[in-house]
Formats: sequence, C-alpha cells, structure tokens
Amino acid sequence: MEFERATRRWRGRDFARWRRRLARGIAIGSSALLVFAAAHAHAQPSAAEIDRHWQARGESLSDGFAAPGPIEAAIEGYRAFASKHPGDAVARWKLLRALHFAVDFSALDESRKAEHVREAVALCEPGGTPFEEASLDDSVRARLFFWQAIARGMQAQRANPITLLREGTATKIYEDATRALELDPTVDRGGPLRLLSRLHATLPRVPFVTGWVDRGQSIALAERAYRQDPEHPGNRLVLALALLELEPARRTEARQWLRDIEEKPPRKGYEAEDAAIRRAARAGLEASER
Repeated sequence: MEFERATRRWRGRDFARWRRRLARGIAIGSSALLVFAAAHAHAQPSAAEIDRHWQARGESLSDGFAAPGPIEAAIEGYRAFASKHPGDAVARWKLLRALHFAVDFSALDESRKAEHVREAVALCEPGGTPFEEASLDDSVRARLFFWQAIARGMQAQRANPITLLREGTATKIYEDATRALELDPTVDRGGPLRLLSRLHATLPRVPFVTGWVDRGQSIALAERAYRQDPEHPGNRLVLALALLELEPARRTEARQWLRDIEEKPPRKGYEAEDAAIRRAARAGLEASER
C-alpha cells in the first residue's frame, strides 16, 4: 500500500521523462579506456587484434552513432577470451564495457542491442562470477562493480519504472556504483561519481524501496567528479545538469556549460561517446527552455 501511494504520483509523462533522463545518465556515466592485454593462440584472437577493434570503435560515425563492425568484432574477441578463461575478472569487465558501447553508442539494430543487454545482465547474476572477489586488487574489483552497474542500467532503460523499483534493480545499480566508488573513485575518470549523481537526481524516493535517494547528493557527487577530472566532458555535463535541475540560482551558469559542451570538438578515440554527451547537453538546453 505504501509503495502504491508513493508511486501513484510518479506515472504518465513522468515515466517517459525519467527514462530519458536515466538513459542520459547511464550513457554519460561511462566512457572507454585501457586495452586488452593477453596473448592467445590459434582460434583465440590476439590481444593486438582485439585492441585494434576496440580502439577503432568510434572512427566511423553516422548521425553520431558508431558503425557496428569494429565493436561487434571487439565483443567477439572479449567473449572468446572470457569463455576460455572464465576466472579472468579483467576479461569480464572489458566484455561488459564493450557490450555497453554497442548498446548505447553504436548503430546496431534494436533486436541486436536487446541481445547484448541480456548477455550483459546475465554476466552480473549471482553465480556468474567464478573468481574469488577477495583475491582481486581494488582497481579490478572497482571496474567489475562499475560495469555491472552500467549493465543493469541498460536493463533499466528498457524496463517499466515501477517494475524496476519493485524488483530492486535500481538499488542494485546504486549498490554496485557505491562499491566501485569506495574501491576506486577514478574508474572511468569519475564514472561512479557521474552515475551516482544521476541516480540521486532522477530516481523517485520511495520508502522501503529507494530510501537511499538524496537530491542533495547529486550536486556534491557531480562536483567531486568535476574536481577529479575537469576536462572530461561527461563530468562537466553531469554537474551542469545537476545545477540546472536542483540549483535554480545557477541556471545561467549551467546553461552556458551545456552550450560549451555542445560546441566542444570530440576527443580522439571517444568520438561516439562525446557525440552522446553533446546530444545530452542539447537535450538539457532544450528542456531548460520549456
């Protein structure tokens, strides 16, 4: 009964608005870094081959989305390695990262993206991780938790928000992102901070379900991300959105930041990710004008 009363007001157009905002949060909560480093023989793709596919993931864009070929080839390589070495935690998080790129930044058709979402979520399920977490260093553990949070976020974008809350997916995203932050806040140049900021800004606070939501934390987390890496356009975007949504006195400043993000040229190697950040900045400006 409490759940129904708390969510009754959060329906209709709020569903679509929440899904759009969360989708932007998930997309900007991540960007790509590091390379795959292990050599394998014969049928197994070489590390150099996988690296080339991953690094070429955003070189060919159409309307801001990456051509599917390079990222699909990278996914095949990571998947083959992870299958052959199921206890390799690095292979696991890199596969999750590649699946996320394919879903949020590539021009794959929707049915293929849905397959990638299901695969990513399956990798996060209990029992799907045969390695001992305690044996991993903090950096690897942090990346596992971060990319698990991102994978669950992809699932959340495609779910009914009420189902999302009832089944606890939102809380799982929050818990994974929080553990990543505690272990290594520098993951993806502030990724856990960006993601947590958007969760606090966009999710409804439902007693006994998402009681952890705190609007005040959104700006604080975004400011931490910005201080950590002020040149990362995603960190700038998350802070601008938090100010625009939650700090009316800084509306003019936030809008100028969004305009600057829109006009900034993409970083080399991050063309597709930065195209998504520019789209989010444009959407934020348009929303602020209504």
